[in-house]
Amino acid sequence: MNRLISVFASLILLLMTSAAIAQENPIKVHVSLFNVTGAANSQELKQTLQEILTSRLDSAQIMLVEKPEQAERIVIGSYAQFGKMFSLDILIKNGTNGNLVKVFEQGEGQEDVIPALGRLARKIDAELAKRTAKAVPAATASTVPVAVPVPAPPTPVLSPVAAAPSAPPPAAAQTPVKAPPAYVITPEPSAKELPGSWSSAPLDGVFTSIATGRTLPSGERELFVANDRTIRAYLKGRELIQLAEVTIPHPGKILAIDTADLDSDGTPELYVSIIDREASSSRVYSFNGTAFSLLAENQMWFFRGLGSDFSTRTIFAQEIEAGGKYYGAVKELVKSGTRFTTKNSLRLPRTGNIFNVAKLSGASGTEYYVVLDEDGYLVVYPPDGAEVWKSSEKFGGSEGIVSTGAQSYSRATGDLPRWTFLEQRMTLLKDGTLLVPHNEGSFSFGKNRSFDRYSLFGFTWTGAVLKEKWHTRQSPGYLADYACNEASGEVVLLEVVQKSGMFTKGKTVISINRIE
Repeated sequence: MNRLISVFASLILLLMTSAAIAQENPIKVHVSLFNVTGAANSQELKQTLQEILTSRLDSAQIMLVEKPEQAERIVIGSYAQFGKMFSLDILIKNGTNGNLVKVFEQGEGQEDVIPALGRLARKIDAELAKRTAKAVPAATASTVPVAVPVPAPPTPVLSPVAAAPSAPPPAAAQTPVKAPPAYVITPEPSAKELPGSWSSAPLDGVFTSIATGRTLPSGERELFVANDRTIRAYLKGRELIQLAEVTIPHPGKILAIDTADLDSDGTPELYVSIIDREASSSRVYSFNGTAFSLLAENQMWFFRGLGSDFSTRTIFAQEIEAGGKYYGAVKELVKSGTRFTTKNSLRLPRTGNIFNVAKLSGASGTEYYVVLDEDGYLVVYPPDGAEVWKSSEKFGGSEGIVSTGAQSYSRATGDLPRWTFLEQRMTLLKDGTLLVPHNEGSFSFGKNRSFDRYSLFGFTWTGAVLKEKWHTRQSPGYLADYACNEASGEVVLLEVVQKSGMFTKGKTVISINRIE
């Protein structure tokens, strides 16, 4: 009986000592800013979500630290919004061994975000408590005497002995010397900054396509931007001044705009690729400096311009069939007054289309094509169509949908539709440099994509490999489109800095940078 009382008392003492040690040794935790995608005011939400989650964690078992390197556990959060639905996802990283634990919460509507953060905090507390539960017995075993019945053969019970103070480690052990690295890797090529010369004030709304027009004797230049329904003309001097605007009929959707001067009259034409209920309904406008004039409508082609100067640029065209799929060859567009025809078909690879291909020139003068395939890899083909090179990394990245084939495709096959995206523009400069954008983001789900950072890469074709010459440093935002003016050595970027949402139309910025 006395033995049972002794065991019971020892267990109570063990639990009390464990709780005391847990309070005296809280876990050092760093909570990072959230990564936010698909929601309005994403920049503000990053810190707001961090603060709300932090305030709901159990302060009795954690000690918040400012820097990740000070923490035993690092909490990395992300918030993704899909229409009314949202998902809160957390990675808990062990700062010592790098092990990861995942927890999540999801909900519907803004009113459920804060309750979901509370539920998420309790899950994080439970995961952190597992660390304490594992660490406490090891710490108390050497300091708390416990009388516990042991199996035969019996062993003598040791009398309680106070732990002897540990001797301080020798000085050499306190200042370990790191061995020098076996080798050093110098990054080549290094990331570089594009010297920024100008950036506009944010434009209200999300614009998805940009093209350049004339440069006037005053140095001012014409810029054209478009969203799903509207095209605007701006004059860029010291400020950005809107000159004109035109809207296409509903339910048409603008996919891309390009400029050229095919009749060499000095007036830019705008070639507007439009999809209307899975069929092409493209238009051509002219711009006289103050207003748009409609030259042609209901054109059967999508358009893409090749060349870095609108006065010498060639416009290519490709038809689409029912369901919004590309059809037939890519051909050069010819303008005769207000009529348009095509000539000179390009022999593209099987996977090439009007929006995902660019030309390359080899050292021997052989013409190659580079394709951004549907997975985002750069693939190079010679005229015979046999693949000769493929990148190991992904590039491009677009949120613009050409078509879904949702109705006709599903009815015909009974399968789920495949989304067709408008790929990023690739531009070949006169010195052989190929410009390729690279958008990155946190998720890609069905037809929902969200990119929030981008870079611009410069490649050169050696005849055997597509070799990187340089790339810009990663910038926040989604690069929707860009245009290049090689005569001035400038690249004009169309950057979405705030996505549209329930309470905002979004924001877009035009910036002009020089390529040295």
